[in-house]
Amino acid sequence: MESLKKLNHYLKKYKGAAILGGIFLTGANFFLIWIPVLIRQTMDEVEALGADESAEFDSIITILFSSEAGAILAYNSLLLIGTVFLYGILLFATRQTLIVSSRKIEFDIRNTIMDKLLQLPQRYFSANRTGEIYVRATEDVGRVREYYGPVLMYTINTITRAGFIITMMIIVNPELTFWALLPLPFLSAFAYWVSGFINKYQLIIQEQYSRIAGKAQETFSSIRLIKAYNRIDYEQERFEEESDQYRKKKLKLDLVESLFHPTLNLLIGVSVLIVVWKGGLMVIDGIITLGNIAEFVIYVAYLTWPVASLGYTVNVLQKSLASWERIDEMLTEPIDILDDEKPAVEKKLKGSIEFRNVSFKYPGAEEYALKNVSLEIKPGSNMAIVGRTGSGKSTLINLIPRLFDATEGEVLIDGINVKEWGVQHLRKSIGYVPQETFLFSTTIKENIAFGVENASTEQIEKAADQAQVLDNILDFEKKFETLVGERGITLSGGQKQRTAIARAIIKDPGIVIFDDSLSAVDTKTEDAILEHLRVKLSDKTTIMISHRISTVKNADTIFYVQNGSIVEFGTHSELIKKEGHYSNMYQKQLLEQELAEI
Repeated sequence: MESLKKLNHYLKKYKGAAILGGIFLTGANFFLIWIPVLIRQTMDEVEALGADESAEFDSIITILFSSEAGAILAYNSLLLIGTVFLYGILLFATRQTLIVSSRKIEFDIRNTIMDKLLQLPQRYFSANRTGEIYVRATEDVGRVREYYGPVLMYTINTITRAGFIITMMIIVNPELTFWALLPLPFLSAFAYWVSGFINKYQLIIQEQYSRIAGKAQETFSSIRLIKAYNRIDYEQERFEEESDQYRKKKLKLDLVESLFHPTLNLLIGVSVLIVVWKGGLMVIDGIITLGNIAEFVIYVAYLTWPVASLGYTVNVLQKSLASWERIDEMLTEPIDILDDEKPAVEKKLKGSIEFRNVSFKYPGAEEYALKNVSLEIKPGSNMAIVGRTGSGKSTLINLIPRLFDATEGEVLIDGINVKEWGVQHLRKSIGYVPQETFLFSTTIKENIAFGVENASTEQIEKAADQAQVLDNILDFEKKFETLVGERGITLSGGQKQRTAIARAIIKDPGIVIFDDSLSAVDTKTEDAILEHLRVKLSDKTTIMISHRISTVKNADTIFYVQNGSIVEFGTHSELIKKEGHYSNMYQKQLLEQELAEI
C-alpha cells in the first residue's frame, strides 16, 4: 500500500485527465452494449415480419428483400453506425487522456531519476553497478508506466464493461446469464497463470538480452585489444553462446504464447456453445428469441478480454510495483553532499587551500584512507602530490571539489569550509582532470567545450593549443568536428589525456587539479605541456598528482603521501637532500631511465 501511495502521488498532477479518461471509457462501454441490442432488435423485428399472417412472404429471401424489412434494416443500421462511431470516438479520447497521461508521468519519473542520480554522492556509484543503475532508469521506468496506462485503463474497462454487460444480460434472462458466464472464471485463471509465466520469462529474456548487449558493447570498446591479442574467434564464440541462450529462452516463450491464444479461443468457443445450446432450448420453450441468442453470443465475446485482462492486469501491477520499489530505493537514497541551509558562498575563488586534521574513510570500509592530514597551499602556487599506488593521493584531492566529504577534520578554500561553498559554484570554479580519462561519444570540439556554455571557436582552439593537442586535431580530416567514438576510442591515450586537459583549462578555473594526467604522453610532449601550463596557470592554484618526478620537480611544494598520511614535504631539492621516500623514488626512476637508454 505504501508503494501504491507513492505511485499515486505522480498521478495527482494528471488526475483531471485520468478522471476524464475514465469517463470517456465508461461512455465508450455504455455505447458498446447497445450494439448487441440493436442487432437483436433487428433480428426480432425481421422475424416478426415472417410471423405476421397478414403479410404474404413465401420464404426468408422474400422477407429480407421486402420494403418493410428494408426500412427496418436501414433504420437500425443508421442507429448501429452512430453507436459504433460514438464508441470509437470515446475510445480514441480515452487513449488520448489515460495513455498520454501515463507517458507524461513516465517523462516526469525519468527526469526525477536523472536529477537524483546527478545529485547522488560518488559512494553510490561505487557501490552499484552501472548496468543496474541503467536498468532502473530505463526498463524499470517503462514497467512503472504500465501502472498508469494499461493497468488503470484495463481496470476501469473491466469494471465498467462487465458491469454494463452483466446487467443487460440479467435483464434479458438471469438463467442464461449464469450459463454464459460459467466458463469465464476458468478463462481468467488461465490468463493469470499464462501471463505470469510470460512475464517471468520476459524478465529472464530481458536479462539475457542485457548480457548480449553488454557483451557487444564490451567487444566494440575493446576492439583494439581483441585484435592485438588475436582473440577475434574467441570473442565470436562467446557472443554466439550468449546469443544461443537467448534464442532457446525466446523459443520457449514463443511456444507458450502460441498455445495461449488457441486455448483462449477454445474457452470462448465453449461459452458460445453453451449459450447456443441453452439458448436454443429456451427458444423452443418460448422463453427468449433467436435475437437474444445472438445478443448473448456478442456479449460473451465482449466480456472475453475484460475477464482475461484480470489476470494480465494483476501480473502487470505486480511487475510495476516490483520495479517501483527498485526505483524508490534509489530515489530515497540520502544525498550526503548538499548546500547548508544558510546562503551558500558563491564568490570568486582566490585559490588558497587548507586541510586541517583531515581523516577520511570510504563508506563501508574499516580502514581510513586518509589519516590526520594537515597541509596548506597558497593561492597561485604550484603544488604536487606523489606516492605509491593506493597511498591516498586521489582520495586527498577528491575532497577539494567535494566528490567526497571528510570523515573528520575540515577542508577550507580561501579560509572558508568547503561545506559552506555552493556545491555547483565550487565545482564550476575548479578544473579537474581525473586519473581515468573519459571522453563523451561526440566531437572533439564538444568534449573540450563541455565545461563552458557557448564556448567560442577561439577559446576551444586556444585551450587545445595550451594542452599540446591542437596539431593532432588539425591533422584529422574533420578537425574539431571529428567524432571521438565510444569513450574516445578513435584517439590515442595521450591524445585523450591532452583533450581532457584542454577541457579543464578552458573553464579558466581558480584551482586546477591534474590527477596523473600526463602518464600517457612522452617526456618531450610533457615538458611542452607543462611549460604552456606554467604560463597559462601562473595565477592559478595548481595541484598535480604524478608518478613521474619529471612532472612534479618544478612544483613550489611537493607532498609525499604514504598509507594515507603526509610523511614528507618540501621542494624537489629539499626532498632530495632528506634522502627519504621521495629521494629513493627519484633514484629508482633515474636508474630506470639509464637502463632504458642502454
